Amino acid sequence: MWWPSRTTDDRRQTTKASCSVVRRAPSVLWRLLAVICLSALAAGCFQPLYGERTLTGEPSLRAAFRGIDVAQIDAPGGSALARIAVEVRNALLFDLTGGDSQTPPTHRLVIVLQTNTNSIIVDPSTARPEFEITALNANYRLINVATNKLVMDGAASARVSYDIPGQEQRFLMLRGQRDAQSRAAKVIAEQIRNRLASFLVAGT
Repeated sequence: MWWPSRTTDDRRQTTKASCSVVRRAPSVLWRLLAVICLSALAAGCFQPLYGERTLTGEPSLRAAFRGIDVAQIDAPGGSALARIAVEVRNALLFDLTGGDSQTPPTHRLVIVLQTNTNSIIVDPSTARPEFEITALNANYRLINVATNKLVMDGAASARVSYDIPGQEQRFLMLRGQRDAQSRAAKVIAEQIRNRLASFLVAGT
């Protein structure tokens, strides 16, 4: 049996390579430690947007949310808009308080809603719509309770589609329309909540 013989030069090269790896190892470890330390220091500079406490000891966003009184949204009684208005307000109250009790109000949120339905696809033989879009628009104002001054206003909109299975399935059509309106209400509430968070944190 034959084994390749290693020359003295081969052994020297192998030894040098091993020594080089050993010398580089401490350097790599120091770099890793430096990265870990910097990450730990940087982590202390960030604050969760919806955290319970702030780094400076100021009221948190959750506490500020609980101080917003969402006024009743005006809508004709018994109309579809009245039900949508209740859903928007309930979704906002839950988003702002998380189901907890509210604190004494610091701000009042006033919302005005408008809704309409547009037929997109119409059956050419029956002239009946097969596909519709529910549009929900909201204009809102945030008022400082102490000064009764407007501090922020904005607009939100949502477009949600639904299918109309046919005139013989009228219940399914109404159910699809109602579900679309409920989804639009949640979208509106989320947009307003995000806008309020931006204003309360950054003042914009």
